[in-house]
Amino acid sequence: MMLEIDQLRWRRPGSQFEVAVPRMTLMPGITLLVGRNGAGKSSLLHLLATAELPTSGQILYHGRSVDRDLPAIRASIGFVPTGIELYEDLKTVRLLRYLAELKGGAVTGEIDRIIALFRLEPYRNRKIKTLPHGVRQRIALAQAWIGSPDYLFLDEPLNAMDSLERLQFIRHLAEYSRDRIVVVSTHELNEWNAWARRILWLHDGRPLFYGTTAAWTGQLPLSVWEGITDEAAYAALPHDSVIHVRPEHGRLAVRMLAAQAPGPGFIRQPPTMEDAYFIRSLSQIRNTG
Repeated sequence: MMLEIDQLRWRRPGSQFEVAVPRMTLMPGITLLVGRNGAGKSSLLHLLATAELPTSGQILYHGRSVDRDLPAIRASIGFVPTGIELYEDLKTVRLLRYLAELKGGAVTGEIDRIIALFRLEPYRNRKIKTLPHGVRQRIALAQAWIGSPDYLFLDEPLNAMDSLERLQFIRHLAEYSRDRIVVVSTHELNEWNAWARRILWLHDGRPLFYGTTAAWTGQLPLSVWEGITDEAAYAALPHDSVIHVRPEHGRLAVRMLAAQAPGPGFIRQPPTMEDAYFIRSLSQIRNTG
């Protein structure tokens, strides 16, 4: 199972903004799609999900192209965009059955299985407009699972979920993605740390990094340091390099980025995935600024 991108270009109508991906192969497992707001993450997900079609270039889904096999490709895709609109006057089970019919029909028992998987049984016969936002988000995710798609494209899927729901969903998604291609746009990298396989960093519509999570946190131009300091020493630190600061026994505990130890008592720390994003973003800004 693979997804190949070849010389992909797409320009937003009425804008100069363009998504441009020269060549890339997505493999099974969770790929995190990261980048600042406006980097083109949602646009790329829409292209991968065939909700938008490229201006030029192509995307191959295990050798199948949209110009020859669009219906079959769409049947193998699950997609959750941000701000997805559900038919709010429908009851949960009716909506899922309706969406299953649009996908060509569900196998016997599939809708019941999906309702159980996403813990929607208490809301099965309630109209969607009466449900809390977290439950609506679970319904939006549930519809993407209809037909057990080979490709899942999820834009900020954890919105409106509490911490337990987020962890349960990530664990399930990691299991599901073992032999399927899953691309997740997120601003919260660290909660995916144990589950994601690869990172795709998009900047101004173009990929700046695509590789394993180990490569993402390795070979960085700056290191992560933690130390305890006083107010005067903290004021002298470059604040654009500070990741986190908190009071601790009348002093300040500081986590920051630097090539060398920023002061006495600072200890080098292994970078998290979010640390690596800060480092790469800061370095990119400094190199282009």
